[in-house]
Amino acid sequence: MPPARRWTPAALPVESDLPAVPGDSEDAPGTEPSPDAAASPDAAASPDAVASPDAEAGSRRRLVVAALLGAATIALGSFGTWAIVSANGLRSAAADANVALTDRATTRTVDHEITDAVETIFSYNYADTARTRASAQRLLTGAAIRQYDQLFALVERQAPKQKLVVTTRVTSIGVELLTGGRARLLVFANSQDTRAGTGQTSYGGAMFAVTAVNLHGRWKIANIDTFTGGA
Repeated sequence: MPPARRWTPAALPVESDLPAVPGDSEDAPGTEPSPDAAASPDAAASPDAVASPDAEAGSRRRLVVAALLGAATIALGSFGTWAIVSANGLRSAAADANVALTDRATTRTVDHEITDAVETIFSYNYADTARTRASAQRLLTGAAIRQYDQLFALVERQAPKQKLVVTTRVTSIGVELLTGGRARLLVFANSQDTRAGTGQTSYGGAMFAVTAVNLHGRWKIANIDTFTGGA
């Protein structure tokens, strides 16, 4: 009599029909894998393993930080380049604007007219100071008129008493800046003071700067800088 066959549901294969799995012969089919098996190095190293949410978030943060650092580096580098180019541009623009060394004809004109102006306004005769003041009004403009009036007021008080005759000569003059209708000049001048009737003569020297402007084709002194801290 043949041995009785063990009955199993039709949807489930009998043990003898299941394929053999190496190393799992003692585990029953359909059972959950053990925790040790799920955490094994082989499983973690598998290319099909799914990264945890924490790992994905960390990776995204690293990418964002790297992108920000890269953007900051580009921005700083661009700013540095812009600053250098701008500084060079400003220096070049200033050099291009100053034509004191290139426009020699205008430079000579400024030298000549300001030399005449300085010698005129700082030379006077005690017997006719009004003539010098009138000449100064034609050769000065702007703040220089006020500055000169303050200086010459002392001359008008003292010159007649001391019978002074002053002659001023420019010994050296140089255009420091010439741009458009404006110039700045450094002036060296000597003056000879003579007391009428006594024959007493004294000499003095001075260095100062003037700002000149071109008004209607004539260069006039607009500011006198005596390097004493006041305008």
